[in-house]
This record gives sequence, structure tokens and C-alpha cells, in this order.
Amino acid sequence: MCFGGTDDATKAAQEAEAARQQQISGNVTAINKAFGNRTPQYEELGAALRERYLDDLGRQQGEAARQTKFSLARSGLTGGSAAIDAGRTLNREAAEGTLLAERRARAGVAELQGADEASRLQMISLAQSGSDIGNAATQTANMLRANLGSAKSGGLAEGLGDVFGATAATYKARQDAEARRRGLSEATTYANPFTRG
Repeated sequence: MCFGGTDDATKAAQEAEAARQQQISGNVTAINKAFGNRTPQYEELGAALRERYLDDLGRQQGEAARQTKFSLARSGLTGGSAAIDAGRTLNREAAEGTLLAERRARAGVAELQGADEASRLQMISLAQSGSDIGNAATQTANMLRANLGSAKSGGLAEGLGDVFGATAATYKARQDAEARRRGLSEATTYANPFTRG
């Protein structure tokens, strides 16, 4: 019996397995390297989100300040304690809005980091299973690009929401009170002609 053929087949199988393991190791290294270079993009996304949210905050603050100013003027309350209270409320809400903008920006970056980590693990799992993933660097770059695009479109599309709710509620209450005063004034001006006074 010839045992040389078995040795050759075993040696060929070992070489094929070594080549496969080397390919897997190369793919995993390429995947990790691509994901490892992401920090500047996280910082850029955070800055873009922060700018978007702070712009939204500034717009809302300007509108709330205008509404408050006109509401106080219509009610004859400028320069008094009501104006001081309104200013404090506006400043408190602006400070809370700034903190909210920062939290939202950080959450957007954390969401992207989570999506990237899930993609990295998925790619590594495919590579380690021996699946043909093609060019690991290209596949990884495509996933990174898709994750970043999704994070930008989602985070930049949404605003902060209504930050100046207390100011808006005060403004609406003053408008309602003014409408009631006008209604009472008009009611006395247009008294019922059928009553004798």
C-alpha cells in the first residue's frame, strides 16, 4: 500500500486551511483597520449636529423673545416684575435648550458608533465563517458610508422640538387674557338696546 498519497492529501488540506485562515486574518485586520479610522468622522458629525441644534435653538429663542416683548408691551407690563420674570424664564429655557442640543449631538454620535460596531461585528462574523465577502476593505467602506449617511440624514433632519414651552404658554395666556378683556370691553360698548338704564 502506498501511504504517500494520503500524506500529500493531508499536506494539501493543511496548506489550504492555512491559506484560508490567513485570508480570514487578513480580512479581519482590514475590517478593524477601516473601523479604527472613524474618529474624525464622529467628531464632524457631532459638530454638524451641534450646529444644527444650536441654530434651531437660536431661531426659537428669537421668536420667543419677540413674542414675550410684544405680549408684555400689549399688557402694559414692560419694565416691571412681570418682564423680569419673563426674562428669567426665557434665559432658563435657553440654558436648558443648550444642554439639550449637546445631549442630542452626543446621542447622534453614540448612535453612529453603535451602528458601526454592529456592522464591524457582522463583517468579522462573515469573514470568520469563511464566507466570500469579496474585498473586505471595500465592503467595510460601503457599510461605513451607509451608516454615516443614515446618521446625518436622521440627526440633521430633526430639530430640538419646542424648547421654549413655558414662554409660549405664558405668551398664549396673555393673549387669551387680552382677548377676554377686549370681549368684555366690546360687550359693555354694545349694550342691549332693549334694556333701560
